[in-house]
Amino acid sequence: MSVSVLVLTKNEQKDLPACLESLLWCDDIIVYDSFSTDETPLIAERFGARVVKREFDNWSAHQNWGLRNLPFKHSWVFYIDADERMTPQLAASVKSATGAAGDCVAFRVQRRDFSWIHG
Repeated sequence: MSVSVLVLTKNEQKDLPACLESLLWCDDIIVYDSFSTDETPLIAERFGARVVKREFDNWSAHQNWGLRNLPFKHSWVFYIDADERMTPQLAASVKSATGAAGDCVAFRVQRRDFSWIHG
């Protein structure tokens, strides 16, 4: 089974390229943008992502509106922030889990957070 990806953004031109690089395995990426004033939408389009704009109201309402109203290609949707990256191992796990989902309606991913990394 394939997976769609939802990326919430606002002025993420610095972080979005690396995020989208980590999603090259996906054939359905929607960048859900809160009217960025930088190059975020152009970067998303260069990577082949669809860009949908909506004014941000609050995190839960915004994300829930997107999940209910955006035209995802696949039944499963993976949510990621622009400053996050998906490792190849995580991508393989997500595809495997959704392919054998059975009656499952959601999965939880254990995160690995890194802070204050210089480089």
